[in-house]
Amino acid sequence: MKKISITLVCTLALALTIIGCGKVVLDYGAVEKLSADQALLKVNYVSAYADNRSVFFKINGQRVSNLLTGRTPFPGGGYNTGGANNSNLLIINSGTVNFSVIQPHKIDNGLDSVVLYSTAFQAEAGKNYNLHITDTAATTKNVLTQQDLTLPDSSVVRYKFINLMPNVSSIDLYYGATSATAADQSTDSLVMGNVNYLQMSDSFTLKAGVLKTWKIRIAGAPKTAATVLASYSSTSVVANQRVFTAFACGYSGKATPAQKPYISFFLVR
Repeated sequence: MKKISITLVCTLALALTIIGCGKVVLDYGAVEKLSADQALLKVNYVSAYADNRSVFFKINGQRVSNLLTGRTPFPGGGYNTGGANNSNLLIINSGTVNFSVIQPHKIDNGLDSVVLYSTAFQAEAGKNYNLHITDTAATTKNVLTQQDLTLPDSSVVRYKFINLMPNVSSIDLYYGATSATAADQSTDSLVMGNVNYLQMSDSFTLKAGVLKTWKIRIAGAPKTAATVLASYSSTSVVANQRVFTAFACGYSGKATPAQKPYISFFLVR
C-alpha cells in the first residue's frame, strides 16, 4: 500500500514555483500517476476511547498504518490533531475495500489482538475518498465521503465541515474575531449551521490570510462563551488556495483530553 502526496491524479514529492522571463513554471519533482484501477484514501479516525488506545489499520487483510490514536487523520495528520499536517493519501485498488481498526498486542508484534471495527465499501477508480470513523465499541460508525481536489479561486480557502460528535445531534460552526472565552461573542460569524451528526456540509469559502478563531456550538445555541463546545485558533494565517475538511469530534460533557470536544482540520490540498 503506497502513501502519497497528491495534486489531482498525481503525487507530489516536491513543488517548486520558478518565476522568470515573464512566465511561471511548476516543477513537481518525481510524479507517479494513478493507474486505471486505483483510487485514493484518507482515514479520519476519531473514535474517542477513554484510554486513548493505540490502533493500526488494515485494508484487505494488509496492515497499512503505524500505531496511532484517536483524532489522527491517516496518512497526513492535520491541525489540532495527532500526526503531521500534510495532504498525503493512500493509493488503494478499486473494487471492494475491506477496512479494519485493530488493537495490537501490548507489545506490538504485528499481529491482531482485538478487531475494534470493520467495514467494507466500494472504491471507484480515480476517486478520492475520506473514511471518517467515530464513536466506540458496538456503536462505532463510519461515513464515506469524496473530496474535490480542484483549486479554489485565488485569495480564498475552501472548506467542508462534518459533525462526528456522537452525542450532539446538530452543530453550528462559527468563525470569530474573539477568543472562545471573551465576554463578547456577538461578532462570531455563522459559517455553517445545523450540521447533523454524520453529515458533511456543502463547500464554503473564506478569505485567505485571515487569523480568527473557529468555534462549535450546539445548533441554535446563543453566541456566548458558555455555549462554546470547542475552539481552535492558530498563530499562522492560512495560505492562499488551500482546501481543508473541518471536523467536530469527541463528546459533549467530557473533559479528559482523550474524549473532550474538538474542532480540528485536515489538509485536502
